[in-house]
Amino acid sequence: MLGKILKSRFAILTAVATAAVAILAASLLVVEKAPRAGTAGALGFYRLGGEFTDLKSFQGRPVLLSIWATWCLSCREELPALARLNREWKEPSLRVVALSVDRDGAEVVESLLRNLGIVDLPVFLDPAGRAVKEFSVSGLPTSILLDRNGREIGRWFGPRSWDATATRQEIIGLIAKGGNEGQKP
Repeated sequence: MLGKILKSRFAILTAVATAAVAILAASLLVVEKAPRAGTAGALGFYRLGGEFTDLKSFQGRPVLLSIWATWCLSCREELPALARLNREWKEPSLRVVALSVDRDGAEVVESLLRNLGIVDLPVFLDPAGRAVKEFSVSGLPTSILLDRNGREIGRWFGPRSWDATATRQEIIGLIAKGGNEGQKP
């Protein structure tokens, strides 16, 4: 009798734990429908060549800011699609900015880009991780869509198929909803 009770309790605890893990995993792959308030401010970072720049230099166009790191497997998975989105987006209305928060700098980032065959993605460095704090990033990759004034209008956590038609349509819709002209790629 005691054995049956223990088996039934174990089965219930296993089911509850499995459901909790499934809910947590599903929540990590969802776009946040309510972007966070505020603007990007003067977040500064470096080009791969070492020149300093900041997000304000991109104002006037919407920006898709993808915050990632070389050690993040999901980030590695997503980078080729992000590069294809950048390459195939026909209108100049969207600027793609891949911002690495690797502390080891350009060498590790350039090595990964070479290994993945990525040559046409604007990659920048934030070795101090200021973007993580500035945008309250809780995990990588996190991608943030900013309108032409630097205001956040969309946010995604986890890898995305950036070159998929549905994703492109979602970006266009968010840009249009944010008051900017979004053009079809």
